[in-house]
Amino acid sequence: MIRTSAAFLGRTLRFVADLARRFSALLIGVAGALYSSLENWLTGAKHARYGLAIARFLLGVMFVGTALTNLPTAMYTFGAGSAWTGQQAAPTSSFAPLWPFSVVFDASPNAIVLILWLLIVCGVCFAIGYRTRLIMVPLFVLWIGFLSINPVVQDQSDNLSRIVMIAILFTASSDVWSVDAWRRTRYASNPGRGFLVRWWRFQPVLPSWMTALSHNIAVIVIGAQLCMIYASGGLFKAQGAPWYEGYAVYNPLQTAQFGTWPELSDLVTAWGPMVALATVMSVLVQVSFPLLLLRRGTRIFGLSVILIFHVSIAVLMGLPWFSLAMVALDAVFIRDITFQQIARAIRRSWQRARRREETPPAVPSDAERQEPTLVGASA
Repeated sequence: MIRTSAAFLGRTLRFVADLARRFSALLIGVAGALYSSLENWLTGAKHARYGLAIARFLLGVMFVGTALTNLPTAMYTFGAGSAWTGQQAAPTSSFAPLWPFSVVFDASPNAIVLILWLLIVCGVCFAIGYRTRLIMVPLFVLWIGFLSINPVVQDQSDNLSRIVMIAILFTASSDVWSVDAWRRTRYASNPGRGFLVRWWRFQPVLPSWMTALSHNIAVIVIGAQLCMIYASGGLFKAQGAPWYEGYAVYNPLQTAQFGTWPELSDLVTAWGPMVALATVMSVLVQVSFPLLLLRRGTRIFGLSVILIFHVSIAVLMGLPWFSLAMVALDAVFIRDITFQQIARAIRRSWQRARRREETPPAVPSDAERQEPTLVGASA
């Protein structure tokens, strides 16, 4: 009896040990495969290059547009006439006393117009991808310093732009569709010698795995920031009665501050079921946005709803630059192959239209110019 029990216990222990060994080997294999996949994704190639190029261009348009729209009232809103805000005497922005942003803040009363024009120039260079990383330094300083002058007139795109501008600095946002990309192609046969010469000609100066790692981590940071914004915004909305009762979209459109087009606002909010659908859909898509990105079909649906949402905010509520900043960054969730297919389709359409213009019209022959005789016609 004792021998039987001891044999059974030995077999059980060997079975448990073998099971543990197999399970640990499985875990190690799965962990190794996940590590290899993650390493290949981070260092193998740069992702979302075309999406970041779109984001770079649209953010540049947002910087330029914000500066241009504030030029007519620059002295009253940000210059010497902005004493009504109390910001010059007691600034509430945490960036105002920080160098180098303090240089812009202290110079604002007398040099605000110059600051805005410098911001416009830097924004244009950033949009077209000219010396992108180099131009981002003065652009970032001018933008943050400009925003710190009068926080009263800011919107939420200001906070987002501060965060993503730091992340974009570590990406290859000008690898495609930019002046920098054109310079890289131009000097590909003569990259030059030395670090500075190659860098000035936009030639590779660091190992590809290092630049890919920096780029992809920054893309993850931008995507995670957007997911947190949408998810937290949706959860915050879900706590309010106007949102879960389905009439929250109606309220801001009927105010003087955000109802910039009263007739259009009345038209959009005239049908109650549409107002309820837009309200509930906004909350559901925002809360589930990170999950919608996991599959292609749901990603297309989520991004389409978000695009309609931001276009509506831009048109109906008079917040174009906030909406443009959000739409710009949403482009990082669109695959590079999708942008390449769109670019090829546009290029083919353009070439077909150009060939039609260049092809001369057919000249009719003498027989074709003669008037045809009608058979059976009476004289």
